Amino acid sequence: MKKLSTILVVALLSLSSVQASNCHSGAKHTEKHDSKLLADAHEVDGYSVKLTSKKPLVVGNNDIEITLLKDGKINKEAKVKIKFFMPEMPGMPYMEYKEKLKLEGDVYKGVVNFSMGGTWQYHLKFKKADGSIHKIRGSINL
Repeated sequence: MKKLSTILVVALLSLSSVQASNCHSGAKHTEKHDSKLLADAHEVDGYSVKLTSKKPLVVGNNDIEITLLKDGKINKEAKVKIKFFMPEMPGMPYMEYKEKLKLEGDVYKGVVNFSMGGTWQYHLKFKKADGSIHKIRGSINL
């Protein structure tokens, strides 16, 4: 009987250890873990583009900011759109969230809603007054 209870204790400890390690590997759980801050930088057609967030990204609403620089100067004359999406996977539909960002001060701001954790791809487009369109692609892990 003593041997059986020892085996049960070891099994329970092993199960607890597996559950704790799954918590950090992206497995579904109820504890809330913060992701990293959004901090991507890109160069496209002579523009420096920075995507940032002031708080770690989470499932739900997230404030994002886009800064456009041309020749080191802040550019405030663009229409900026961003689309975050997660491709269809077995048992899960395609997911997408689009946002038109609004110029506030020196940055373009918007709110993006992530419906679940995982890898989200994004397409950022900005259109200049002369009609030129510039595109950036990237991804984030939530």
